[in-house]
Amino acid sequence: MIIPFAIMLGGSMEPGRRISDSGLLPRYLYDDEVLWSRYIQAKYRNKNDILRMAWNDASASYEHLAKPPSGIDDLKLWREWLGSQSRADHLFGLGFSDVTIATPYYNNRQFQKWLADRYQTIEALNAKLDTTFKSFTAVRPPNLAITGASLPETPFVEEYFAFCQTTPEAHRYAWDAGGYYRAIFLPRTIGPEIADYNRKFGTSYLSYADVPFPPEVPQEAAESWMLFVTKLLRPEFINFTSQGQVRFVASGLSKGDFIRTQAESGDLKVVSADRLFAEWAERTHGLKDQRIPQYEIDAAAFQREKGFWRGVFIIQNYQYVIDEIFINGRAMKNTAILVVLMIAGTLTVNPLAAYALSRFKLKQSYFILLFFLATISFPAEVTMIPVFLQLKELNLLNTFGALVLPSLANGFAIFLLKGFFDNLPKELYEAAELDGASEWRMFWLIAMNLSKPILAVNVLSAFVAAYGAFFYALILAPDPKIWTIMVYIYQLQQVADPPVVYASLIIVAIPTLLIFIFCQNIILRGIVVPSEK
Repeated sequence: MIIPFAIMLGGSMEPGRRISDSGLLPRYLYDDEVLWSRYIQAKYRNKNDILRMAWNDASASYEHLAKPPSGIDDLKLWREWLGSQSRADHLFGLGFSDVTIATPYYNNRQFQKWLADRYQTIEALNAKLDTTFKSFTAVRPPNLAITGASLPETPFVEEYFAFCQTTPEAHRYAWDAGGYYRAIFLPRTIGPEIADYNRKFGTSYLSYADVPFPPEVPQEAAESWMLFVTKLLRPEFINFTSQGQVRFVASGLSKGDFIRTQAESGDLKVVSADRLFAEWAERTHGLKDQRIPQYEIDAAAFQREKGFWRGVFIIQNYQYVIDEIFINGRAMKNTAILVVLMIAGTLTVNPLAAYALSRFKLKQSYFILLFFLATISFPAEVTMIPVFLQLKELNLLNTFGALVLPSLANGFAIFLLKGFFDNLPKELYEAAELDGASEWRMFWLIAMNLSKPILAVNVLSAFVAAYGAFFYALILAPDPKIWTIMVYIYQLQQVADPPVVYASLIIVAIPTLLIFIFCQNIILRGIVVPSEK
């Protein structure tokens, strides 16, 4: 039990989709090289393509990342350019965030908190931004990429860009058109090796990183440049030349449609962050072909913030699960209601039935007890269809009644309680009758009062059954508004990555673990007392 739990605990602290391959503890807790890999994986959305674009490296991969050297801080030119720029949100992507619901991301949660602080209620946010989110934890950032159609000009996108301005510079990365062209587009359209490119265009580059990406169509690989710019690159990263502007106005088309369908050689100019930075460096400092130093930016930020990100990775899966359980849904409230109803039923129906069988010697008592015991001879699944049909006829599906009524009376609990009541001294009842006590008073003051150990065991059994209710709860109450915690966790596990699944299992195990720790004496008394009787 201990080893599997320790493995699950270690796996629950893994960021992204990885599971620790190094034993009981995630290696990033003590190995900076592994932490570097997890850091880059989280920043670039678990996507190698974004990493390769940002680093201008066709071979970059999360699987093969050496620890960066310390002391990297030669970013003066880059920071000077950033300081000279007015706000240009479309030039940058935000790291540590994604549209997926499978993996928790740091900036996804920060965005949700930022919106919650600004709007207070989800209704106010939906009204202002024209969205339909069910809760703040359901909010995801817009799906941005360097390729594809133009960004929609919506209030929500504008609000997202406003949030991005509040994040640290190290959390962002530039949409590098040249990096995408060299590291992704050319290897996939020309060939994976630079030799394929050299052979086709008669060049002698040592790697794809050496291939130029000018702002306007070049003589070398002009067809590839035009294909990339007109068919893939997002229109926000493209401007028109003088010739292109005339043709665009005359076409009557939207910017995106003109670029995709009618743009010709000489019409377009790329204005992505990498091209703007290179032109600025050449114009102001006389430096040619400057590339965005994204690797150096990431390495410097990592060296500064290693401890911070270790802490983030340790707790982020747990934060994600807690947000989903306690905020985005009614799972905990529903489970608490079900537990209370089940315990209340256990303390009334079963003791009353057992007391009646014990106090009043019916001729049919033997057959009634036999019937009760027969109910535990078959698995619950045998009665599932008849119970479902009965509850449907009574219009009780998707109610707490559907979850409580089928388990309200328990044959084994009644049998156990009857045996306990049978062994209570009859003199107690006789004395109470002489004092004028009613049957109801004798039940509460004598039978129930002297049966606390066995009742405690029944209560614990009811708690475990109600808290762990899954299959019946899923079948009888499929409405998400009635989902219990186990059903909610099951639904979460269908879309979540393994580390999130592990975190969810640990969190839902805590209440039963606490019950076991603090109620051991009661459990043992419930086991020992019936055996002595």
